[in-house]
Amino acid sequence: MAKRYLIVLDDMWDCMAWDDLRLSFPDVGNRSRIVYHTDPYSLPFIPLDESCKLLRKKVFQKEDCPPELQDVSQAVAEKCKGLPLVIVLVAGIIKKKRKMEDSWWNEVKNSLLSYLGESEEYSLSTMQLSYDNLPDCLKPCLLYLGMFSKDEIILVSKLTSLWIAEDFVQNIESGRLIEEAAEGYLMDLISSNLVMVSERKYNGKVKYCQVHDVVLHFCLEKSREEKFMLAVKGHYSQLQPFQRKESRVSFNFSKELSEFASLGSKIQKPLHQHSRSLIMTNRAESYGWNPIRQVSEVRLLKVLDLSSCGVRVLSSVTFKPLIHLKYLTVSTKEFDFHPEPHLPNLETLIVEGLSKLIVLPAIFWKMEKLRHVETGEAELYLKWESNKKGMFEESSKLENLSILSVIPFIAGLPNLEYLQLSMTVQCQRQFGLGDITFHKLKFLKLVFLDISRWDASDESFPLLETLVISWCDNLEEIPLSFADIPTLKQIKLIWCDNKSLEASAVRIKEEVKDIEGCDRIDLIIKASINKLLCVVFECLCGI
Repeated sequence: MAKRYLIVLDDMWDCMAWDDLRLSFPDVGNRSRIVYHTDPYSLPFIPLDESCKLLRKKVFQKEDCPPELQDVSQAVAEKCKGLPLVIVLVAGIIKKKRKMEDSWWNEVKNSLLSYLGESEEYSLSTMQLSYDNLPDCLKPCLLYLGMFSKDEIILVSKLTSLWIAEDFVQNIESGRLIEEAAEGYLMDLISSNLVMVSERKYNGKVKYCQVHDVVLHFCLEKSREEKFMLAVKGHYSQLQPFQRKESRVSFNFSKELSEFASLGSKIQKPLHQHSRSLIMTNRAESYGWNPIRQVSEVRLLKVLDLSSCGVRVLSSVTFKPLIHLKYLTVSTKEFDFHPEPHLPNLETLIVEGLSKLIVLPAIFWKMEKLRHVETGEAELYLKWESNKKGMFEESSKLENLSILSVIPFIAGLPNLEYLQLSMTVQCQRQFGLGDITFHKLKFLKLVFLDISRWDASDESFPLLETLVISWCDNLEEIPLSFADIPTLKQIKLIWCDNKSLEASAVRIKEEVKDIEGCDRIDLIIKASINKLLCVVFECLCGI
């Protein structure tokens, strides 16, 4: 009997690709399985009745299409030429304004006629219509997506931080955080069907997003037309646009460019003095150019993402001349934060690839505009100062801290809402907080912690909403006192192999239900890798 197999195929764009592959997978009747995923917006032409159903569903969601709009919606669907992406984009245009008005539907229909009647590029033409109907504040946010690579899964916190650094987010309502306003911009683009949700966070908010190839292509073309941004990709011939002076540049070099770069000096100074943003999306150092040597000369930079340009040792003093810098991402094994004042406007600092401790001097905590810090895979050591309390009071803006080992007094950060602890906590098997209180912490994530006992009270996290524990196989239980945290909404256990840990989470959920009479806590348990392998084996063997 032939062996069974389970094959998963992603990104199947057309039937021809499947026809080429299917001959490699024999069907001998032994219950083997093939799972494949396609892009729903790249399907071939669909008939008019299906077009109508898709359009009405996207516009009215769970509601029914009103009888008085049946005819006009069918007329609009007919103008979409059976293209799913066009239908989705048109739905995004209609539902954002006066979706219940017959006149608005007819206005969109007539616009489609003028756009689509003269061109075979239906999807790009409809993208132009979608773009024209966006509020002015959203247009640069959409075009900025062209800074990312094709098929890239974009981290929303990174995207919104970049928008903020670029000053795209304006006219913030009184009392509203600028991050919330930026997330609102993203939701508007999602609602317009221009951006797709890839993954959501613990609280239902969008964690990752992406854009369709047609949307990306439009962003690149429109950016080139308006001199908004320059994306340098692929073959060396694309270096020619360096003579142009777009203020935003995204580099994605290929091997062909590497060969070209070694021939002469054209790539030696690709950045202009007026450049405001630089994002690199691949391993640029492999292709003969390391921008770190040059960025300090570009004094007007506000955004600098060198996460794909790794170096062994890096000091923040390298970027000292960049007084306008708001967003900085680097990749290095050793990072030294200069003890003298510098980077006065920095709002976001992300350091990836670390293998040694970072020593953060007191000046770091006095950076008035710093709001978001991630230090990647390394321990964070805070240098002791005589006035620790005052030091934390001066770091009042910091809201998001993702690090691998945290000394307990970091709880003194007055606005800290998100905290991730990983690897080791004080190198002890027992993690005790004592009388330490994280006053505003809402999200706590424990990852790969080698601890067996955790001592904490409900007073340690008075505003905690979500607790995530991932790959903590030795942790025996969550303190029962967590049932007394009135704000706790979710407990998530991911790839944890300890049954007693699961039992403690269930016990907390039941305790809350018994006391309050409501099922307030959402408990999510994702099976350990061992359990998952057993399930897959059972499915394949038919047990």
